[in-house]
Amino acid sequence: MPPFADKVKRLDRSRLLLRRRYGEPLRLIVTHPVEHVLRAILAEEASAAEVDQAIERFRRYFADMNDLRVSHPHEIREALGADFPRATYKARIIPRLLDQAFKQHNSMVWDFLEPMGKMEVRAYFERLEDVRPFIAATLARDCAGAHAFPVDNDVARVFGRLGILDPAAETETEMQAFLERAVKASRAYEAHWLIKRLAEDLCLPDKPRCERCPLNAFCPSVVLAAKKKAASRGKAGAKKQPKSKAAAKPKRKKSGGAAQKKRR
Repeated sequence: MPPFADKVKRLDRSRLLLRRRYGEPLRLIVTHPVEHVLRAILAEEASAAEVDQAIERFRRYFADMNDLRVSHPHEIREALGADFPRATYKARIIPRLLDQAFKQHNSMVWDFLEPMGKMEVRAYFERLEDVRPFIAATLARDCAGAHAFPVDNDVARVFGRLGILDPAAETETEMQAFLERAVKASRAYEAHWLIKRLAEDLCLPDKPRCERCPLNAFCPSVVLAAKKKAASRGKAGAKKQPKSKAAAKPKRKKSGGAAQKKRR
């Protein structure tokens, strides 16, 4: 892995190249903190369009946020749809998180967040059961404006392929801590939004479209894949070549006497 300074340069270069492709990040206007919660949970491994569609389905299926809180996981899963990423897990976490906050503050308004500082908001959600660091970081950023870089499987996959993170050896919390140290607060939201766009557009889990990726010129995974492909072609070519035949023995010239006898 490259040293910290090299990783920072690679991160910033990635952000600039992706901004050329995808433009400025879109910031949604969300007035209710609970919608931030829903979007934070739903966003993991899901596209922005899928999250928007899920929020609209919730508005049709459930009377209000409190109705969503007391709903059974199978009802929420049905509203999400069978094809929604990690639907079963998210359908279990959503009412669990909402119910914990309601029992502590007896309200679905969530105005208890207003006097809290940025770190307090993050710590509050981290203390709740079944709330992963990704969700806590997203809520601290979106509800309190904290400097946070949420890491889900999409972000870990892209940065892992770029050689910036090592998802196999680092925990979710460690990866987030590194990115929050390496990316300035003023650029963190943009960088995160761009990486998520790349993950859902080109850097797919099974079949990444590396030939179309704006980062392929310096992505170690692309270079490694190209080397493996070239090596496999070389082996295939070697197998197709016929075995070299033994050099033909030179014909022996007939002796002069034998030639004269033949002429006679």
